[in-house]
Amino acid sequence: MWKQLIMTAGVGVLLFQGQTASADNMSPQDLVQTEKSLQQTKQQVKDTKQSIHAIQTKLKQVDHKAEALRDKIEGTSKELEEVEESLVPAEQSLFAKVVSSVLPSAKAEAAEAEEAHQELVEKKNQVNEALEQLKEEQEQIEATRQDVKASYDEKSKQYKKQTNQLSDLKKQYEAMAPDRFLMPAEGRLSQGFGSASGQFGYTFHNGLDIAAKTGTPVYAAEAGKVTKVSSSGPYGNHIQIEHNVDGQKWTTVYAHLHKVDVKTGQSVRQGEPIGQIGNTGNSSGPHLHFEIHKGDYNFSASSAGNSVDPMKLAERLGGASPVKATF
Repeated sequence: MWKQLIMTAGVGVLLFQGQTASADNMSPQDLVQTEKSLQQTKQQVKDTKQSIHAIQTKLKQVDHKAEALRDKIEGTSKELEEVEESLVPAEQSLFAKVVSSVLPSAKAEAAEAEEAHQELVEKKNQVNEALEQLKEEQEQIEATRQDVKASYDEKSKQYKKQTNQLSDLKKQYEAMAPDRFLMPAEGRLSQGFGSASGQFGYTFHNGLDIAAKTGTPVYAAEAGKVTKVSSSGPYGNHIQIEHNVDGQKWTTVYAHLHKVDVKTGQSVRQGEPIGQIGNTGNSSGPHLHFEIHKGDYNFSASSAGNSVDPMKLAERLGGASPVKATF
């Protein structure tokens, strides 16, 4: 199975192409870290998208306010023009001065006209002051709009960068992650799935035995929830994890452990360390006994029951064969 494998190194991206050799460059920790980065980046994209939406809403509000202010300025400017057109000229003609000095009625009319003129002058000043205030407010709104627009541009660039990063991480994760289950440990295949000799009371071996040194890490074969942690019985220290893969329930078993690093009820990621290979229970040497059950755990000492050969479902990282050398 050929895959293009993408692994993040610091802030850069390294590409590896190949078949099984490419899997040698990766570890379950790489898978877990990539999955964490993927989830974090998804959240960042979501948060940035929400920020952009909030900025767009604010920008619309600022534009609406700016439009309303433009209408006010236009109306106030028109009012100022009307006031200026209505102003009585400050300088009276010589004839008007002579008449107003001789005739009392003309003098009274001149006084009224002067009073009206002063009122218009005062109104002009008031309207002009209001217009200046509106223009200052307009400048402030424009400055606010520029700041909001700058924030929008910055967030848009950030969003584009994050979505590109998310796309790369998705490709990287898909290239690394097994199609279904991850082979939970590295070691030597000491016994396969199928008929057994009858030692320890069973004639069918419903899992794989992976021999390795005591303390060798054991990883979760798939994301799921730990449903059992026990130290009793023929399995010795063992773990059961329940998984949901494309709507199908599965249960994996990890037995004869030296150390258990998870608790019942704990959620685990695919590739997350859950324990160490050991020699507890009915075991003739340090190894991991690994089972995959379709549905709930259902053991049978004489048949496969609902267990499935892990060699058909579990892969090493990068989609490679689960067998490496004698493993």
